[in-house]
Amino acid sequence: MKKLRMATPGPTYVPQDILLAGAQELVHHRSTQMEEVMERINHSLPILFGTEQKVFTLLSSGTGAMEAAVANCFQEHDKVLVVSNGYFGERFADIAKVYGVQPIEIVCPWGSSVDIAQVEKAYREHPDVKGILVVYSETSTGVTNEIQGLADFFRDKDVLVIVDAISGLLSHELVMDQWGLDVVLAASHKGFMMPPGLAFVCISEKAWQRLEQIEPKTYYFSFKRFRTFYPMSPSSPGVSLIFALQASIEMLMKEGLSACHQRHYWIAQAAQAGLTALGFDLFVTNLQRRSHTVTTAIAPQGLDTSQLLHILSSRYGLSITGGQGEFKGKMIRVGHIGSVDMLDMFSVFGAIELALADMGASFTKGSSIAAIQEVQKRSVYHADFVST
Repeated sequence: MKKLRMATPGPTYVPQDILLAGAQELVHHRSTQMEEVMERINHSLPILFGTEQKVFTLLSSGTGAMEAAVANCFQEHDKVLVVSNGYFGERFADIAKVYGVQPIEIVCPWGSSVDIAQVEKAYREHPDVKGILVVYSETSTGVTNEIQGLADFFRDKDVLVIVDAISGLLSHELVMDQWGLDVVLAASHKGFMMPPGLAFVCISEKAWQRLEQIEPKTYYFSFKRFRTFYPMSPSSPGVSLIFALQASIEMLMKEGLSACHQRHYWIAQAAQAGLTALGFDLFVTNLQRRSHTVTTAIAPQGLDTSQLLHILSSRYGLSITGGQGEFKGKMIRVGHIGSVDMLDMFSVFGAIELALADMGASFTKGSSIAAIQEVQKRSVYHADFVST
């Protein structure tokens, strides 16, 4: 029997408790039972976002939340700054163009984080921008952007700071109100340990003042409609996914938010150590800006990562992602978000070593496992996280 495993930045492994919660008998989405479930969920979600604002749950992928933010917050011909240092930053720019919003792209080399000085310069050159769109944890490159510093700069300006925290929430600290973020987006298939299908949007008071002056270019994703129907959904929700979300939140609350952040930090350290031991070069050179969601690395000269990924999947049942664009066949991306613990890293890297051996690659057998053990000795995080 070949057991399937995922070490991707999303979708991620879904614990049994969450799967079973989603498999229970349906209730009507306007029933008292459903309202009670939504009340419990809506009480807890703001804690995870670090906010006192309402968090809206959308029946959508994360990209739907990105599109909703653009459609609700801006009008045609508005200018926005877009931090473009990866695939999903580029996606933000593409969405803006669809809605007639003019993106002013702050382009950074893939693998690097945006410099606040670049943002300040772009704002001086375009003082009429209405917002800045930025990805917190860019899963295409494994880099994080310093969103707190960006928010500090725009706090006293008529500019909305809109953050794609789809993979950054829960794996990294994020305190929306304290940091001064205006719109924060997330999704179910990352840190929430769920199947894809739900997205989350939280909106600051500053952003609501803007929204009151704008007619949204969307009906289904209208934030005003979500506020009107709150705590329920304005349209038919994914009832099974909502049940799964309730179980997910219970698991996260039991672990504790700080412990969740620490777990992701140390597992990321383990992945970095394991890849380095096997001769891979970590793609993000700035230690402080490496993602806790995914670790990216360039393979040793002559090693085709496309072949490596194929062997991992076909022979060992392990899904790992590779590079995109010019890095296809050269990069490996090891995801470690959601229901992941340190023992998972031993099985992931055990499979990677087996696949490398199958390819005839030159490396010291057991080196990645030894490196992970050293990280495990140093790691300190709450040990009561139990995924069933």
